[in-house]
Amino acid sequence: MHSKTIGHKLRASNKTTGLIDMARPRKSDHSRQQLLDTGSRMLTEFGYHGTGIKQVLDAVGVPKGSFYNFFPSKEAFVAGIIYQYGEQAAGEFRQALEGHEQAPAVVQVWLTFHNKVRNKLAAGESCACLLGAMSAEIAQASPLCNEAIATVEGRWLDTLELLIRNAQQQGDLRDDTTARELASLVYNCWQGSLLQYQVSGDSDVLLLQLKTLILTLATEQGRATLDRADTPEI
Repeated sequence: MHSKTIGHKLRASNKTTGLIDMARPRKSDHSRQQLLDTGSRMLTEFGYHGTGIKQVLDAVGVPKGSFYNFFPSKEAFVAGIIYQYGEQAAGEFRQALEGHEQAPAVVQVWLTFHNKVRNKLAAGESCACLLGAMSAEIAQASPLCNEAIATVEGRWLDTLELLIRNAQQQGDLRDDTTARELASLVYNCWQGSLLQYQVSGDSDVLLLQLKTLILTLATEQGRATLDRADTPEI
């Protein structure tokens, strides 16, 4: 029951109408998607202020006039990228738990992050988080992007909160603090580790602090659950 509920939450933002699903993609839809994909890569690498609209347009081969048919401003463009990034990350979290849907919830908490990192590295992709970068750079200066960041973070926290609450009910994580507070703690630890990773380039740092935190929050039973599960690197 728990894994079904978790999957439902992760899929909630991806629902579309049957009409849209069946429609033939238009060239303009393809151009818009190219802009979002290219913009996402550039923002992750160069940041908000280091990424100009002209750079994105030149890379995609889309005229400036067409860009403003899709997005009224750079802020709206970046907000669209943030929402898309949130949907992609939700898919990565689902992928990280494939084959582990029946595992104890505390094991799923760890695998959510561990397997996400390993899948990224196996694909030759950076583990850098666009959301963290945009939060630090423009969240306070752009209400539109701030709203997008808060929405995506809220969805991630909802999913993590559910996993943690299940682990608490199973007796594997401490329950003297609410699941939401623990979810925020784990999420902030993850974002801090991502910043260290961007400085050092060492992927091991991504999981080291999170592993320490999860073991600290785990009850004696929870640590035994993690040992029995032969969880990787914990």
